[in-house]
Amino acid sequence: MEIEKPIQIIYASGTFGNCVRWMFDRFSKDSNFKNADSPWDDDSRAHGFREIDYNKKFTKGHQLSIAKVSPDPEADKVVLSFDPKDILFIERCGFYRIPGWENEKDRYKNIIALADNNFVKEAFGSALSSKSVAKELWKIKFHDISTNVWWNAMDNYLTNQDHHQFDMYSLWNHDKLVNQLQKVSERYKLNFDIEEKVIHNVVEKIKKSYPVITKDRAHQVLDAIDCKKNIDCNQLDILEQAYIEAELEKIQPHSLIFPYGTNWFKDTDQINEFLDTYPKYIRHMNPRLPWHKNHKNPFYLTGRIDKSK
Repeated sequence: MEIEKPIQIIYASGTFGNCVRWMFDRFSKDSNFKNADSPWDDDSRAHGFREIDYNKKFTKGHQLSIAKVSPDPEADKVVLSFDPKDILFIERCGFYRIPGWENEKDRYKNIIALADNNFVKEAFGSALSSKSVAKELWKIKFHDISTNVWWNAMDNYLTNQDHHQFDMYSLWNHDKLVNQLQKVSERYKLNFDIEEKVIHNVVEKIKKSYPVITKDRAHQVLDAIDCKKNIDCNQLDILEQAYIEAELEKIQPHSLIFPYGTNWFKDTDQINEFLDTYPKYIRHMNPRLPWHKNHKNPFYLTGRIDKSK
């Protein structure tokens, strides 16, 4: 007897992948979840259902091996896909939605714990839950995200057309989500019975989630800086701050470094004043960048910040 090939949903942490898996199951014949119209638990995640109740045809996985959510080489892959320019949004989904990251201090502690212990100790001393250290570690990554093994693994899935690419942005648009589910159903002959009330409950929750509401906030700030428009930016979290600082530090001929820490700007006028008046006598090679005005930077940061490398 031929064993039915499983379908594995591959997704970056926090990007609603288990919700997609639940919908695949919920709209299938003989699902154990037919009496449930919503996947959400008390933490606004789709983790409230027992694993033993899921159809074994549908599994979940992250882009690299982690215990029970490792990629299955035998399974068909449905990749929860996104535009690489939204890497900040993807990381902020994890920042706010990964189980165990609900508490703000725990988020900083977990970011630091993911970094190479020797590098953290050498660079920052004994900082286990410092907000400033967590921001700096992300800033280094944003300067060259291509060095991050998790991003490289996800990029490989996003560019592999042998896998089915499921548009993540459809999760907060009713018609687009139905369309994406229909494509999966047709490709794998799943005969989904898609119910409007379930789609409504999924879309309404996701589109009102904090990472989605604030998805483009950092890019709006960068645009405002570029066109000299003043907007508030004092509510940005440390990932948004790190991303904006990294992007501005990459631009020549600034050759400037933003101050270490999380004492940030109240609006884009303040940022532009900082950029426009940054003293020429303290401009120098940024240790986070490998090159400076076409010259190799001898002070380039070579510390290994990702212990999974």
